[in-house]
Amino acid sequence: MPALQGVSRVIVVVLDGLRPDAIVRFALPHLGELLDTTAHTLAGRTVQPSTTASALTSLFTGVAPSIHGIRDEHGFLPSLGKRLTLLPKVLAAHQLPMRGYMRSLPFGFRTIGSTIAARLGVRARFAGHDAAGILEAARRDLATTRRGVLYLHWPDADIAGHAHGWMSSGYARATERIDQAVGHLVGETGVLDDPTSAIVFLADHGGGGAVLNDHDSAHPHDLTIPIVIGGGRVVPGRLPSGSSPLDVCATIPWMLGVAPPPAWQGRPLREAFAAAPPATPRTLEVAA
Repeated sequence: MPALQGVSRVIVVVLDGLRPDAIVRFALPHLGELLDTTAHTLAGRTVQPSTTASALTSLFTGVAPSIHGIRDEHGFLPSLGKRLTLLPKVLAAHQLPMRGYMRSLPFGFRTIGSTIAARLGVRARFAGHDAAGILEAARRDLATTRRGVLYLHWPDADIAGHAHGWMSSGYARATERIDQAVGHLVGETGVLDDPTSAIVFLADHGGGGAVLNDHDSAHPHDLTIPIVIGGGRVVPGRLPSGSSPLDVCATIPWMLGVAPPPAWQGRPLREAFAAAPPATPRTLEVAA
């Protein structure tokens, strides 16, 4: 199948540190309902090392850490000078802007955060401290933007995992807050019924594998991630086990009608999409 035609807006949400088994263990209603209306896998696999910096760099460059060289947050800026084909710049070449919404940074880190975003080619806003606050910061653009990519990074589960341990009661409360934000985002945008839009939820890593309050290991609990794709053109069903942030990177431009660069290592998840919009609407109700 050539690049998809007709989709003009993609919303990408990174659920930092969300283990896929948490969706079932904690009976998260909105994410659980999405599993019936989307193409998804609860057996995706992140990159190694399973750190946020490594996974997000792969999501934005389409290549593994062995190529982009980012293993943790240290030395991130100098490494961006490597000749890599960045996702936002691939999109920009086709007049497709990418905007990002991330957690508010302490005063001393605001400049470096903005610099990193600028080097990636993302117009970024740092506002809010959790999924609800970051969603609030993005609401206006979510309501008005019809072309390009909107990227949201929700840190709740990762913060709780490091503070209390993955799958702890504190982690469970964080996943419930994320789930509520998922319900609001999907309900307010109407993305599941919109043949011109798609939404992707994925985690950058799991956690609590080798160490209860960490995620940097080869343990399956650290490497296994959920990947969920919804939209008016999406065929509900299972995505292949082992699908990764590299595949999501390739899928984003492909959904927007742009062929992924040959240097990228992932593949578009074509099996998630129908050639024409489905006849029956699929809407996620938002709980009060």
